[in-house]
Amino acid sequence: MASKDYFHTLDTFITELSADSVEWCPAEPFKDVLACGTYKLPEINDSPNLRNRRIGQIYLFRVVKGGKLEMLHQIDTSGILDMKWMHITDIDNNRILLGVVNSNGYLQIYELRYVDSAHNKTEFKLIAEEKIGADDEKVMALSLDWSVGRGAWTSDSIPHIAVSDSLGRISHFTWHETSNLTKNFTWSAHQFQAWIVAFNYGSKNIFYSGGDDNKFLTFDTRVGSVPVFRSREHIYGVTSIHNNIVKPHTLVTGSYDQILRLWDTRNLNQPISKIDLEGGIWRLKWDPFKHQYLFAACMSEGFRIVNWSSEVLMSVCGHYDEHSGLSYGCDWSSLNKEDLKRLNISTGNTLISTCSYQDCALKLSVINFMTDDKVDDSTS
Repeated sequence: MASKDYFHTLDTFITELSADSVEWCPAEPFKDVLACGTYKLPEINDSPNLRNRRIGQIYLFRVVKGGKLEMLHQIDTSGILDMKWMHITDIDNNRILLGVVNSNGYLQIYELRYVDSAHNKTEFKLIAEEKIGADDEKVMALSLDWSVGRGAWTSDSIPHIAVSDSLGRISHFTWHETSNLTKNFTWSAHQFQAWIVAFNYGSKNIFYSGGDDNKFLTFDTRVGSVPVFRSREHIYGVTSIHNNIVKPHTLVTGSYDQILRLWDTRNLNQPISKIDLEGGIWRLKWDPFKHQYLFAACMSEGFRIVNWSSEVLMSVCGHYDEHSGLSYGCDWSSLNKEDLKRLNISTGNTLISTCSYQDCALKLSVINFMTDDKVDDSTS
């Protein structure tokens, strides 16, 4: 196990409610911005009108000099279960979009843009939303993914969004330049909660889902609602899936069974490699530079970074355990060493963020784990 000295905590923000999701903005001019989502489960002593509600917040922060978190916006809303920025490299009207799914069963799109760039004044607002089920359904939207993934976006691209829900279904939406969503279909996928959905970033027609029924499924929109592949490799519920944007045949899955699995999507009969991370895996994120390192939120066992090389998940090269609650949210920034110098952060390769449940904490850290294998900034 690598030393914890690879991580240095720069700042901590205590959220009012439990923090479960954190996402760094991937695109200029907002690479120094990150979003954090929270939620609160109803309690027995809550008033009757609150017992059926899960409340939450969206925080938006900018990293300022010295590596401190400056809050830009706070929005009170229903419980946030997942968030994803649309990863783009050219920005029409100097804006970027954040997709959010919540406990009331909605897919929402928020817009971040400058209203006064000279004074760094931003606007962050809800511009579209669609319910994933019928109006009378009690359903939570649990996860989402953009078809454009973490790659370049052009004006010719048509972004799609997949959403998983607590009834085990997957819904498919299209985002239009006119700032509206259309729902294309809702398919049954799992017997219980569909914890995760993720696109294959090499093919806009293929997406994957994982659920509490231990199933890892592959769908192709050209074929229809029946999965084109079913895997029962996982012993417990499948909670995280992430495709590698530069090697789209490479996919990872995480599960309550604590095993990180590496797959070749051309043959999903069995994983090509496995590693035990000693804790249930809630989130997995490929690094935005070399696309070689995986950031894993391991629930009761903190956060780990895994080095992947030569088609094998080689080893855990970093372990961060500065939280006192369940490790739920983690993400890499796309800031490089030169960006860190401008922020007066003298050591480290990039910034990361983590958040956890019981301690209601969001932490900003600088990471130095790639000192012997320099980050290639040209790919960010």
